Amino acid sequence: MRYKKSLGQNFLINESVLPEIINAAEIKPGDVVIEVGPGLGILTGALLSAGAKVFAIEKDFDLIAYLTKKFGSNKNLKIVHQDALFFDFSHFERYKVVANLPFNIASPLIRKFLESQNQPELMVLMIQKEVAEKITAKPGNRERGILTLSVEFYGSSEIIATVPKTSFRPQPKVDAAIIKIEPYRDHRVGGLEQVESKLFFRIVKAGFSAKRQQIHNSLAATLRLPKDQVKDILTRSSIDSTKRAEDLTLKDWVNLSKTFKSSTDN
Repeated sequence: MRYKKSLGQNFLINESVLPEIINAAEIKPGDVVIEVGPGLGILTGALLSAGAKVFAIEKDFDLIAYLTKKFGSNKNLKIVHQDALFFDFSHFERYKVVANLPFNIASPLIRKFLESQNQPELMVLMIQKEVAEKITAKPGNRERGILTLSVEFYGSSEIIATVPKTSFRPQPKVDAAIIKIEPYRDHRVGGLEQVESKLFFRIVKAGFSAKRQQIHNSLAATLRLPKDQVKDILTRSSIDSTKRAEDLTLKDWVNLSKTFKSSTDN
């Protein structure tokens, strides 16, 4: 196969990582799995062997021809020729996402699934190690940012394993990681029932707009509010105004969004 750099193709060739992916995804016979970017079909084959019904979404027509020949008319595999960012999965009721994501669309794809009305039961993804570390970064970690909160608001995440770059062809410049993301079964855990998501992410983006500044400065500048008013909102949210955005917990951001809403509504 000819690799297409424009599509972010880094095909998995190391089969030794497959058991960890299948186990982390808790695959059972009959599970419906969406696989984005099946590549050469190594993970696809493992999912089918575990009894999953796989919807493989592939943008590269050459790969579709290759996969069709490789798997023949397997009744548990449906190959969809489409850009995953525009794939409509609203008709899926219960499904999992298990994939070696193209590195160049990993972040927007994760948000697409989490922000949908019919979220997956769980996602087990192979992504760049540095992106996985940003997603799982705890308060106080400099890697913590908007992507972290984009996942935390909707679910929990953990890094399952690191995968060396030698496991892929063509070999990328960085290592990868297997990450597991589980959407909250009870949306109140993340704050979905407590605050409007649009407002929440408006506040988060404002807070991280000048990441190295103290939180009151970045919020005041981006939201165009007097610093005294912002400090008052932070105090009523039980947040130290000298902290930086990376220091705040999910609960802090939820409380801040609620206080901001009540302050601006009055």
